[in-house]
Amino acid sequence: MATPLHGRIDSAIRTAKQWESDKSLLTEIRESIPMELLVPELVCAREAEWRSFLNDGDDDIAAAVGVGAATVAKSPYFRDDDVNFEGDDLLLKRLTLYFKSEVMKWCNQPPCCNSTCTGNDDGKKMESKGMRGPMTQEEKTGGASRVEVYNCTLCNTETTFPRFNSPRALLKSKRGRCGEFANLFGTYCRALGFDTRYILDFTDHVWVEVWSVRQQRWLHADSCEGLIDRPNMYEQGWGKNLSYAVGATHDSVADVSKRYTRKFLSDDFQTRRREFSPNEVMSDQVFMQMNGTVRQMSNIVKGRAEELDKRAKMEEKFFNTVQSSGVWDSEYKEGRISGSLAWKAARHELGKGSDTSKTEEKKDRDDKASPGETSFWVESFLPSPRCQNNELTIAVRPRASKGTTWSIEVNGVPCAASLANGVAVVIVDELTGCILQSNAYLDWSSVASFLNTVPDGRIVALCSYIGDEKVGEENNESTNKINCSAAKFGRLGGFDYDKVTSSPKDFVSFVGRLAFYPTWSSFHVSSESSSLEVSIQLDKPAASTAYKLRSEKNTVPAAVFTRLPDYIMPLNTQLLASNYQKRVAFEAYMEKDSNSSAIVGYTTRSEAPVAANGPTQMNAESEDSSWTTYHYLPDAIVPDDDVVEEKNKAKNSGTPNFDIPIADDYFMGLLGSQLLVKNDSSSTPTLLDTSNALANSRLVALYFSASWCTPCRGFTPMLIEFYNVLKEEVASTHGLEIVFVSSDRSDGEFQQYYKKMPFRAMQFSQRDLAQRAKSLFGVRGIPSLVIIDSLSGRIVVPPDESRREVHQACQYGEKAIERLFHSWLDKVPEESKSMIDILALSCAEADETAKTGGGNTKAEAYLKRTVEKETTSSSALSKDDIAIRVKELFPRLVAQGLAPNEAAAEAIKQATLQQSDTKCKKLDAGHMGGESKVVTQCDSAVTTNISVAKAANIFYSMNSDDKNRALTVISTAQKYVANVQKDPTNPRFRNFRLSNKVFDKITANTGSMELLESLNFSVFHSDIDFVASIPLSVDLELLGKVLDKALKKYQST
Repeated sequence: MATPLHGRIDSAIRTAKQWESDKSLLTEIRESIPMELLVPELVCAREAEWRSFLNDGDDDIAAAVGVGAATVAKSPYFRDDDVNFEGDDLLLKRLTLYFKSEVMKWCNQPPCCNSTCTGNDDGKKMESKGMRGPMTQEEKTGGASRVEVYNCTLCNTETTFPRFNSPRALLKSKRGRCGEFANLFGTYCRALGFDTRYILDFTDHVWVEVWSVRQQRWLHADSCEGLIDRPNMYEQGWGKNLSYAVGATHDSVADVSKRYTRKFLSDDFQTRRREFSPNEVMSDQVFMQMNGTVRQMSNIVKGRAEELDKRAKMEEKFFNTVQSSGVWDSEYKEGRISGSLAWKAARHELGKGSDTSKTEEKKDRDDKASPGETSFWVESFLPSPRCQNNELTIAVRPRASKGTTWSIEVNGVPCAASLANGVAVVIVDELTGCILQSNAYLDWSSVASFLNTVPDGRIVALCSYIGDEKVGEENNESTNKINCSAAKFGRLGGFDYDKVTSSPKDFVSFVGRLAFYPTWSSFHVSSESSSLEVSIQLDKPAASTAYKLRSEKNTVPAAVFTRLPDYIMPLNTQLLASNYQKRVAFEAYMEKDSNSSAIVGYTTRSEAPVAANGPTQMNAESEDSSWTTYHYLPDAIVPDDDVVEEKNKAKNSGTPNFDIPIADDYFMGLLGSQLLVKNDSSSTPTLLDTSNALANSRLVALYFSASWCTPCRGFTPMLIEFYNVLKEEVASTHGLEIVFVSSDRSDGEFQQYYKKMPFRAMQFSQRDLAQRAKSLFGVRGIPSLVIIDSLSGRIVVPPDESRREVHQACQYGEKAIERLFHSWLDKVPEESKSMIDILALSCAEADETAKTGGGNTKAEAYLKRTVEKETTSSSALSKDDIAIRVKELFPRLVAQGLAPNEAAAEAIKQATLQQSDTKCKKLDAGHMGGESKVVTQCDSAVTTNISVAKAANIFYSMNSDDKNRALTVISTAQKYVANVQKDPTNPRFRNFRLSNKVFDKITANTGSMELLESLNFSVFHSDIDFVASIPLSVDLELLGKVLDKALKKYQST
């Protein structure tokens, strides 16, 4: 039976299908989009280097052109919050602004069509005369379902406003309201190759969502507003009372209402939804039915169907999580931007607390960073082997514009962000080049206090700038130029704090060494944003310096160097290997391969290969991420228990180290005060308090069974296998505990049957409790398995589902068992999840404290110095003290052969110098050589791309000048690019897993990732693997020519 919901969904699907039907239109739009204006930092410098590579026959010359910093103009669509987006996501953000300002024009009322009429170009003098159906050929071919009719009050001419639905007609008219905006913008997104879905809001608004491969989620994009990733805009910002939001592509449809509301469970929200469907069950059935129909009609391939299913599962998990909170994470109370003030007010979309007397003009929104000390993600790495003679390079780049960006780089690795009206500080180990600490402070006094704890000899880089908005006089105490004693910076050779406080200049840069004043130490104060670049010759590490791999859970590198090669461990073996086996293989690689000196660690996860990492920044992932990165650090700052043991068990990265607060009273009332417990299936059971027997169980399963039951005897061995796999391979604790509830006829039968089981068990004598449990959980037959949340006592999986799921999981092996267990955890009540998250966060903070030195005396000794209390002896010498010192020095100097007069003069001189030194201790230059320079730069984007020619030469040398390897890598990349050229709008051809057997022909070769980077491929991680992507901004024709030339080069050698 058709419902109002069917018609709305069908309308959304028809719109999305239009985007796929006119390939020539997509090509026309794609060629019209000015990439050099939208994302110049992604295309201009790289494409200039490519053209040089193609036009210059000498590869060395081409390489020289492409290396170094290339300055590119800033996009006119640049905004301060661009730093939150990368690659294709950044392109989408700027495309949305470009479309709003340059492509479509908002039309409340059409201008007068009479060319001789003046004064009505904005349509404000038009009077509505109603609406009619399409009549002209243009209206019909343009898909105008209705035509608005207006009359000009100045010249009495009738003017029509056809509400076109055809993207081609919209591209010609380029005017409309939210429907036209979303329709044509969706076509623009598809033309570039974005996987796009049309969002129909039943309260009369439309927009689009775009799938972010990098973030593995759908990004909201509203071209009327020129905004992306602001799903709270409608409910929280405009104050809309939403009901349904339908997301449709040409081959799928989904209910995405939960993304745009936090009131889904409220009575008011549910009442509004009942206007379109009688209940949520019926609603879900309608979406499921129509999704199946549209998939069938589009002849969807298996891979696409699997991808859509995976996205839907991730999306539903997110929806359920956010709805439990009932509130938006951050406030957003700006009303609608597009449309006239009267039109917005009529639709109740002015925003909460809006004043209709306010101006209609859009104002720039500057996100203000909240005050307070900031700690950045701590990077750790060894110096790159490509730096000759153990050289370390540090670049300090304050910014002249607003916003946050990387301001300090060590060996090319970004490790600190500039902070308006603050100071960023980075500490680097003087022996290894490891970045040990990266922090930001709001005043110099805090910086001085921090530096006072850092040991002598450490390399220090810092930068500070005063933002464009100066702090008022009333808040002067909070500026970063707050006064403190210059003496507190006495250990920082070359740093002039008096100049910092007295200078009106905005930018401060410094690189130096604590307790030393080396020749390369550089201090720069300027009113312009200038780069400070320092090259340092590190001390050679002592032979006794030990390095150890430190684990960082939920962490991935920004880029990978190579995959562990097949001669160490074949790809298929890596996918199945345990953590311990991967560690052994990685260490073997580090010993055998001559290129391994470029490696600083590795990253992996279950069912993923080992990705070796070079020096690069690290990205923190969500708490449930399965990625772990291991990188080399000095042994002193790696916890002793951070080891990977055999049988895939790591002391530091296995079971959480917090206790689960199970519902003791509930389970004691349900199962009795004591349970039978066995260490293994063959041991003699003993009685244990129920709370201890179930301690630290995340889930509790009640297994109702009996020895006389034939189905029970078949299912019990399967359940034992399921239980043992979970205990041995998945979660030895914080997992599942099973309690056997017997339906045997006698104690003897119970004992004989229980003898085979490793589970806990209710005592046979407690038959009354067992019968009550059966009634409580609706157990009507056996075998029966009930899964219960240990914190709340609520049913997670009912008996009619759990037995079937266990049976299926056991058929497909250990990974299926693990997946089933985690799917059960996803179903526990949200309050239980929140409790576990809080406990996990507390432990994570404690672990991080231990890693950074708290409670770890070994690390404290390495990261912190012992600060002796100042005493009066450090004060300046008095006149009497100088006289005493002269008397002490005089006889020594005479004994050394000086004449009495000369000895007296020298004694006075030395005593006077000592008086001066006590006021300002003179620092030694040390023996660490280097040089520094100041590079003036304009406020523009700076890129440091490596050229194709240089990357190819590095790759060739790393692979023993093996021509065949170079040919394999380049020809494989060429095939991927050729596939995209055939259909640039198909997202499927642009993204591929690094462990894909075809793409692995590239990944398995050392240096291949840098070569891909020179070809503008993006490499990032997803939830299951690292992904290589051909960005949407790439000029495919130009890239194809570059690959052709590179391939010919190696074919001719």
